Amino acid sequence: MKKLVFFFAAVIGLPLGLLFASGTQEEAKVNMELTVYSPAPKELIDLVIPAFEKETGAKVYVIEAGTGQIFNRIKAEAAYPQADIVLTGGIDSAGAFRDYLTEYVSSEDVNMIQSAKETPWYNAMFLNPMGIIFNKNLVDEGAVNSWMDLTKPEWEGKVLMPDPRKSGSAFGELTIFLHAYGRDGEAWSKLIEPLHKNLLITTSSSHTYKFVASGEYPLGLTHEKNAFKYSNAGEPVGFVYPSDGTAIRPDGVYLVKDGPNPELAKKFIDFVLSKEIMMQLGELGYRTNRKDVEPPAGFPDIDVITLCDYDPIWASENREALLDQWTKLEESK
Repeated sequence: MKKLVFFFAAVIGLPLGLLFASGTQEEAKVNMELTVYSPAPKELIDLVIPAFEKETGAKVYVIEAGTGQIFNRIKAEAAYPQADIVLTGGIDSAGAFRDYLTEYVSSEDVNMIQSAKETPWYNAMFLNPMGIIFNKNLVDEGAVNSWMDLTKPEWEGKVLMPDPRKSGSAFGELTIFLHAYGRDGEAWSKLIEPLHKNLLITTSSSHTYKFVASGEYPLGLTHEKNAFKYSNAGEPVGFVYPSDGTAIRPDGVYLVKDGPNPELAKKFIDFVLSKEIMMQLGELGYRTNRKDVEPPAGFPDIDVITLCDYDPIWASENREALLDQWTKLEESK
């Protein structure tokens, strides 16, 4: 075989190495391409992706959608995985899809507040307390202090919440209600059903805080970053950490099982969790998972927030049943 190769090279007058140059270059090109699925806000994507491309010379393709939509897509593509990474998304949503993720503990793990060593199917990027955003021109300070306060008749049709079947943050909110008021079913009758009567379900997670900040609606359910973004910019927005208990929902970065480029994907995870990138994300208002990056200005210490006994793994394992029950509630409205 070697004789035939050398003979062919001699006949056409090319150096032997050039016979394989196109294949080698094509292989190198493929190895420097990464596909990222992400429910993250555009500001995060616009910061992280160009920085990684500049650092590594890689080409990154991003597909944006809601958390639930992304993980269902990964499940559908399991026989022929198309994505390498899922960038952000609550672990209570992602946990139901662990079979489609690969374990990896980042080289940055020693610097993390929440380690991935016991849960290597995700590396936590952010710690997100959930709560209630309100417009100060439409809601008096102290009028709403708890999840239960949102069930009052005066708030009918005035509380914005994304669809938990599509939004990871909304699924997190639903499961926090269950942990705060009883996973045995009491939460549905005591809180979720009466609250549902007052909810306006939005088509996008961003609507919950944008429409409250603009004064179109008085109240919405979201996590702290979205509220502080507007209040720090001088908008009439406040945020309530509910007195009946909320949770710190970790937002993760995930390595897709059998993705096209696992080694580059691992480098991406390490890059995203680096101090340099996390400091920049902190400046954008994210409460990061790094020990050596301070929370954004104005954020309270976690110690002063009333937390319920929250189990995101239980939430992920019961995701399908919980969403079926939510669907029945929607259909009955």
